[in-house]
Amino acid sequence: MKYKPVLSVIIVSFNTKDITRQCLDSLYQFTSGLDYEVIVVDNASSDSSAEMLSEFEPGPKNFKLIRSTANLGFGPANNLGAKEAKGEYLLFLNSDTLLIENNLPYCVAEIEKNRNIGVYSCNLTNKDGRHQTSGGYFPNLCRLFAWQFFIDDIPPFSNLIDSIHPHASRKQPDWVTGAFMMIPTKIFWEASGFDERIFMYTEEMELCYRIKKLGKIVIHDAHTSIIHLGGASGGSYLALTSEVEGMLYFWHKHKPAWQLPLVKLLFFVGSLLRYVIFGIIGRNATARQSYREILRLLA
Repeated sequence: MKYKPVLSVIIVSFNTKDITRQCLDSLYQFTSGLDYEVIVVDNASSDSSAEMLSEFEPGPKNFKLIRSTANLGFGPANNLGAKEAKGEYLLFLNSDTLLIENNLPYCVAEIEKNRNIGVYSCNLTNKDGRHQTSGGYFPNLCRLFAWQFFIDDIPPFSNLIDSIHPHASRKQPDWVTGAFMMIPTKIFWEASGFDERIFMYTEEMELCYRIKKLGKIVIHDAHTSIIHLGGASGGSYLALTSEVEGMLYFWHKHKPAWQLPLVKLLFFVGSLLRYVIFGIIGRNATARQSYREILRLLA
């Protein structure tokens, strides 16, 4: 009889040797009373992460290392791990997260209570315990306008608008960040997994979009938490430019063709505003570089 754990935990590692080890240590320290396996996909790290993971591998019997020969990106690497997974549920867990309690059995029990759940996420906190927002809403022209002109940052509009970016965590957002995403394996593959044309950023939103089209719901559960250090394997320059590219791809794939020119115009004006405000007036070199590249992309 083939081994079939309840949960397969999939972690993508890219040049995060120390925090990946801390993540694994916390996972094995706090998780008990649950039949689970751990699969780490190393995305061709250059910081000896793979060597550390190879030494870790002979330990736990439920641990597997997959060494990619190239940096596949976040979504494709998670797909690679998911193909090897045997669990009924998949947990996509960032390498820059830390478990602080035995909450995975609780999370599995919660998702098992409601078969309508397609994606489940727990609460994320900073290391000092401060809450992180982690759920947003799917893009449309109104939400994009509010984002690009800072309207969804201004009270009271920030409380009235269902923002694309996470502003306030609600129980049923449209999408949740990929730091902690628990998905029934059957649903993940019914939705065809992560879109491998998205290298990094927006891939979790796009996946949630397809899962919700299957009639499933996305849940953010504030009753249990993990620590999310954030930004460990990607800089702000990459985040800003890749997010715009991902949004344009999302619109091209899922929205009417007539909207795309308007989307590009809104991003162009919004990026020009940010280039002036943050890059020139604020004298932020990263902002200047990022928004200059975005403007070039949209020109």
